[in-house]
Amino acid sequence: MESRLQAKKLGYIIRYVRHEVIADYIATYNVESSGKHIVTNAAKNLKIPFNEIWISEMWRPYEEYILFHELREIHYRGKGLDPKNAHEKTIEDQLKRWKDEAEFRRMVAEIKEMDEKTAKKKRED
Repeated sequence: MESRLQAKKLGYIIRYVRHEVIADYIATYNVESSGKHIVTNAAKNLKIPFNEIWISEMWRPYEEYILFHELREIHYRGKGLDPKNAHEKTIEDQLKRWKDEAEFRRMVAEIKEMDEKTAKKKRED
């Protein structure tokens, strides 16, 4: 709930969308941070409205972890990190915070499994 409150304070709208709409991603965003427009390529492709963060409905049980990730990544990008480095730094932060929590580890395993299925499907197409 902490991350949801932070998102609200920043003026971001959190939207859960059908997984089919955002199936290639867990979540994505189109926001302002530190006076900069921070948008992912996925958000551009999906035409996400300004100051919204979209999360696939299938990841709702892990909202705190997913939203924390998106907010930290936005923060680092606002500070000038490129998307890849912001993502990697965010993963480091998540591991420091939750590496010993069973629910977090379960989410990581589910994401890894989903990524493997998605990669396999793309190779078959």
